[in-house]
Amino acid sequence: MGSVLKRAGWLFLALLFVGTGLGVGVVAFWQAIHQKKDTPITSNTTPAGPKLKGTQLSDFTPMAKIDSLQTIETQPSDGAEAKPNSTVTVNYTGAVAATGTIFESSLDSGQPATFGLNQVIKCWTEGVQRMKVGGKARLTCPADIAYGERGAGGVIPPNATLLFEVELLGINGK
Repeated sequence: MGSVLKRAGWLFLALLFVGTGLGVGVVAFWQAIHQKKDTPITSNTTPAGPKLKGTQLSDFTPMAKIDSLQTIETQPSDGAEAKPNSTVTVNYTGAVAATGTIFESSLDSGQPATFGLNQVIKCWTEGVQRMKVGGKARLTCPADIAYGERGAGGVIPPNATLLFEVELLGINGK
């Protein structure tokens, strides 16, 4: 009987140890040191895709202000063109031009965005019309055709020039 109680006591102490923060920390440490060397312990990706929000846009030159919409085609295409009232499906990443900090990306959710060009900021209405389905472009938007003096959502400052990397995936199901 004494050995059964002794074993039960040790089992209780073992469960208590594992259930505490110290036990969890020891187990995590053991797993980390026994993990394969080429396997990262942490990652900034999820099943939906990379997490871009809050990171820096690659290959950009910081700029404070521009006077008009600039469109740089980064992947040409000969697909269909959007009209001002078209509904489009895109992948996009938006960043503040002064810092390159990404404030939103459809790639974070793993789902493209679909919207009417007559329902978005003027920069998008004008810029996406310059693109063709299957193409990619970088839109540089002056504040007056983006979010202007009000900014947006606490992540886009007032009077900010914005950069959008856009891939036009489709127009009204085309």
